[in-house]
Amino acid sequence: MKIFKISLFFLFSFFLSSFIYAQENLVDMTDFYPEEIQVAGFTISSDQSVVIEAQTISPRRNHRDFHFSYAWILNAESRELVWELADEDPEDRTRYLLTYKTDLDLEPGTYEVYYSTYPHFNFEDDFYFHWGARGYFSGVFNQLLDDDEDADDKYKFFDDLYDQLYFKINATGKKLSSDEVEDLQNTAKDKAFLSYTLLSDDEFEEQIFKVAQPVEVEIYALGEARRDGDYDYGALINLKTRERVWELSYRKSDHAGGNQKNRVSRSKIQLEPGIYKALYVTDDSHSYRRWNTAPPFDPAYWGMTMWVVTPGAESSLAKLDSDEELNQATVIEFIKVRDGEYLSEGITLKKPLNLHIYALGEGDDGDMFDYGWIVNTKTREKVWTMDYYDTEPAGGARKNRVFDGIVKLESGNYMVYYVTDGSHAYHSWNSSPPLDKKKWGITVSVLDDNYREGDVVVYEEEKDASVLAQLVRVRDHQRKKSRFTMEKDSYVHIYAIGEGDDGEMYDYAWIESVNTGRVVWEMTYRKTERAGGARKNRLFDDRVFLESGEYIVYYETDDSHSFNDWNDRPPRDPFNWGVTISKLDE
Repeated sequence: MKIFKISLFFLFSFFLSSFIYAQENLVDMTDFYPEEIQVAGFTISSDQSVVIEAQTISPRRNHRDFHFSYAWILNAESRELVWELADEDPEDRTRYLLTYKTDLDLEPGTYEVYYSTYPHFNFEDDFYFHWGARGYFSGVFNQLLDDDEDADDKYKFFDDLYDQLYFKINATGKKLSSDEVEDLQNTAKDKAFLSYTLLSDDEFEEQIFKVAQPVEVEIYALGEARRDGDYDYGALINLKTRERVWELSYRKSDHAGGNQKNRVSRSKIQLEPGIYKALYVTDDSHSYRRWNTAPPFDPAYWGMTMWVVTPGAESSLAKLDSDEELNQATVIEFIKVRDGEYLSEGITLKKPLNLHIYALGEGDDGDMFDYGWIVNTKTREKVWTMDYYDTEPAGGARKNRVFDGIVKLESGNYMVYYVTDGSHAYHSWNSSPPLDKKKWGITVSVLDDNYREGDVVVYEEEKDASVLAQLVRVRDHQRKKSRFTMEKDSYVHIYAIGEGDDGEMYDYAWIESVNTGRVVWEMTYRKTERAGGARKNRLFDDRVFLESGEYIVYYETDDSHSFNDWNDRPPRDPFNWGVTISKLDE
């Protein structure tokens, strides 16, 4: 029995030594520089325990929170994280270097290995600005290293640490180079219906496609977002209903590794038959190979990738060059609107129609600053306005807002308006732009199955017989007048905007009878209400009875706060600073 136990011991030792001997160095990363990512990979065909050895830079004692270099491993097929440095305790450390050695049990498969020399923080909101590795050292970590060398010596010492870094994996399997890892990634992306990845700064990708039969898709997307806004992000929109059936945003994503602003979303969704638009946009910083802080764990998929999940359903999806199949006709398009613009155009609807309104603008805390609206010229009623609470975030900075919906209008004449203030518009962003920045403005399209060419025509307000008199867009130090005739006693609609405060008007209108010279109506402070914007913006919007005869309407302004020369916030309808008098239906 004793001889049998000894034999078993030697047999076990033989197999163990044979296994250890069979393991080889599948990953061997060295020669690091600040702010780079090295990539390698390996394939194993059986369950085994691989040996990981690493050395990293970490000036802080709390090594789980902060590293100057970092490492992790992904499953190449599932893209799932299977190991990261923070899961381990170091075997040894010097003042700045941590040494690791650990075993990791892995199943058969292909794995991608990453080593990053971007400073890596596991806490949020500490550092958002990129100074570079040298800048980090001199600006912040100078205090951590706490020695008396001059700055140049410190830089040299700090850089010399990178020569001592390494990351090694010993296992029984096949070694993969960075090029082979990239080839495997490209093979997976080629199988996708669409793939926008490896995206750099300031990119915009868009694809319209048609779904013929219900189909399940999987969307895998990485981007940049924080609580204060989304910066590199995507969306999938049903163009018929305008519903966002999927989006990558801060609240609809998870931490993607690295800096907290790296976000990831992986979702399976059911697409019903229809026409869709896939969008992805990046801002001017922190993108593939241009990271300004620690990158995500799956940098090669920075962007948006969509695969068909339903077996054999690939033919149910077809890419389109445009959205013409929606039977959508654009009738007004104010896009790429710059700062300080006032845009207007009229349309006549010859029958009731559903209009698709797509408007992007600037708004915050319940107010809009770049916005649009539509007015029925007969009643002067605002039939639609871009109200803050009817809009949604448009991506980028929180103040980017979008209205994307359907509005039904009756037959009649309409004016479409759009205004911008003095900052944050197309090509002049003072914060992160929206996802669809080229559409900053308003686009009005007919989206109605009953639409036929000729149902919408151009409307010119100056040729409208129902407008008796109009004095608008009045500037400082002006006194304008217009003569009109009342054929019979009747009511008229007066729409007037001016300046007033503390019971007194400064920019205002009045009507005089030509026959008597008597003032028959005047825009007084107590007859007006607030017109939006500054408190002194006042509005009269009501009907007034006039006898038959000749009349002159006047509009007068003082030396400040008038059209396009505001000294405070303009009214909600700056175009019509002045007065418009219209006939009413009998």
